[in-house]
Amino acid sequence: MQSDQQFDLNLIRTFFEVYRTGSFTKAGNNIGISQPSVSAAVRKMEADIGYQLFVKQGRGISPTANAHKLAARCHQGFNEIINAVTDDVSFEVHVNEALLHQVVNLDHAQIQETPAEQIDVIERLRNQSLDLALSVFTVRDPSLIIEPIVEEKAVVICRADHPSIGASMTSEEFYQQQHIILSTKWERMTGFEHGAKSIVQERKVHSVVGSLSAKLMLVSKSDAVAVISEGFAKYWQSTLGLKTLECPVELSAINYGLAYHKRYANNEQHKSLREAIKRRIAGGW
Repeated sequence: MQSDQQFDLNLIRTFFEVYRTGSFTKAGNNIGISQPSVSAAVRKMEADIGYQLFVKQGRGISPTANAHKLAARCHQGFNEIINAVTDDVSFEVHVNEALLHQVVNLDHAQIQETPAEQIDVIERLRNQSLDLALSVFTVRDPSLIIEPIVEEKAVVICRADHPSIGASMTSEEFYQQQHIILSTKWERMTGFEHGAKSIVQERKVHSVVGSLSAKLMLVSKSDAVAVISEGFAKYWQSTLGLKTLECPVELSAINYGLAYHKRYANNEQHKSLREAIKRRIAGGW
């Protein structure tokens, strides 16, 4: 075959079907073309590659040694191509930890927890190595669409049998407690500081953790408190023996958005996934 010749990859499919069935007629029936078209395709492929693929044997045909070698070398790659174009589309989706429990087992979605650094998520959405993200976004990018999905308030959590906290607490009592805080910071501020509507006092730090789940677990095993999203707190409070209280410090609502590249705006499969996520979130609040 000439190095500058355009090889018709459709011939590979016909070759494999003939090789698999041992029959031009059966191969044609399986791929929906006539027996003469199969024969012509095999002859064309033989002419292009420069050697014979099948020989007559009795009333049928038999692969040549070269056909066996070709099939062995091309089989895996051919299957990968067929799988790539026939499998259902699956989108990579990053979801904030607080909402993960609401979007498990979604069709056509590979769900992962959103990384701590939102700038990494924005960059991956921008270069389309990530298809969709559901999280809190304080950064905007002109190449992205960020749809508001839901907002909720932040609450204080503590052990249900906490020795000194009742059904509510004052601002003074809040700052007297030991606090479990996230290591993640936005613009050099914690989420609590970022959302506060007035100047806040320095909190006494019991522990610094890397996830919301770690916050919950440590609160359930100590006398420390934490500020966390209401939905996530209420989802786990019964299981972990927690108590949820109004935060005595006025905080802005936590706004979750669905972010994706503008090129996905009119993609029907992507739109269908976005709508499925919206229904899940709406049904869980």
